[in-house]
Amino acid sequence: MTTPTLALRGGPPTVTAALAAAKIAWPIVTEADRQAVLRVIDRKLLWAQTRPEGLYAPEQSALEQEFAAFVGAKYALAVNGGTAGLHLALAAAGIGPGDEVLTSAFSFLATPAAILHAGATPVFVDIDPRTFNLDPALIAAKITPRTRALMVVDIHGLCADFGPILELARQHNLILTEDACQAPGATWQGRGAGTIGLTSGFSVNGTKNFAVGEGGFMVTNDEDAYYKANWMKQVGETLPASDRTMQFQHLLAWNYRVQELPCAFGRSQLSRLAEVNATGQRNAAILADYLQDLPGVRAPYIPQGCISVYHKYRIRLVPEELNTKLRGAALRDAFMAALTAEGVDVDLWGSAPLCAHPMMQARNPGDTAHNYPNTVAMFANSFCLTNDVFPIYAQPAALMHAYGEALRKVARNLI
Repeated sequence: MTTPTLALRGGPPTVTAALAAAKIAWPIVTEADRQAVLRVIDRKLLWAQTRPEGLYAPEQSALEQEFAAFVGAKYALAVNGGTAGLHLALAAAGIGPGDEVLTSAFSFLATPAAILHAGATPVFVDIDPRTFNLDPALIAAKITPRTRALMVVDIHGLCADFGPILELARQHNLILTEDACQAPGATWQGRGAGTIGLTSGFSVNGTKNFAVGEGGFMVTNDEDAYYKANWMKQVGETLPASDRTMQFQHLLAWNYRVQELPCAFGRSQLSRLAEVNATGQRNAAILADYLQDLPGVRAPYIPQGCISVYHKYRIRLVPEELNTKLRGAALRDAFMAALTAEGVDVDLWGSAPLCAHPMMQARNPGDTAHNYPNTVAMFANSFCLTNDVFPIYAQPAALMHAYGEALRKVARNLI
């Protein structure tokens, strides 16, 4: 049997011109989305207006109710960014100056930024090398007398291992909050991402499965946390219909309010989110079939009892199983270059543990990447298939089959 020549070495690319032309750019905007926005323009109510009975913002109110129902929570507050949602999740939980908040060494910068916004100190925990989420076995060693809370990240649309995390939080009297920015629709043991802790934050940035452009949510099942967060979202304004907010009148508050146009657009997008997630899950299953018996290449690991929404599809390389002397980032980069030549979209999505960011180094220069060997190894030996422009949850099945063939071709021929 003839061994196919890699496109990198002059062979034909696996992804044909016709398949490349069929790629679907993100976000998808439909006529229903356009009509939703026009409805707001025709109504001429573009922001929450104060009325005797309270603030009136029909699109915002409906979006909050619909998103809460989607994730399985009692309350959702629409805010102007995922970072705002995370900040409110911490502030509403009572996190403040002097507190330490444990979180994952692998996430977007918004996670520790939100902790800093609350006046607290982020303390990073290394990841599980299979799930890429915070490793529960490493949490206890990071707990100090100042540790007040956990902000657990549901990275790449997969819930963390909450069983032992909940037990640790109980044993050490820690508040559990959740960064579910990448995971609306994901579940752990039947419970929705963002509903497992006291509070959580979500993002609807344009790169997310639920794409509005910019915006986010603070989600909770706790009534006190909801009222407190709503007060802080409104610049501390006392609302006529919300007398309970008076008890929080001495707190510093922010302007995290949203506008009616993106809320209307978000409601229309939310109506298709289950379908978007299902497309990602279908495509992930297609790719997993190509990878299940392929040495040196691992599909994302999904623990039993978890449902992922595959915001990112991160592939892990096992150099020892491949016919190459390349190791670490050199192998990863060669693999990505070969796939790119085959017409496959790839992405790094990050390059170092969060402690290495200049913002974090300025605060704690002694906390270096060497303290997080699993995170360092993950970056060196993995990459994401598809990217933000053409994400996995938008692509046709035929393209995913071609990507699977390309993965097999590269793994078997890259020396």
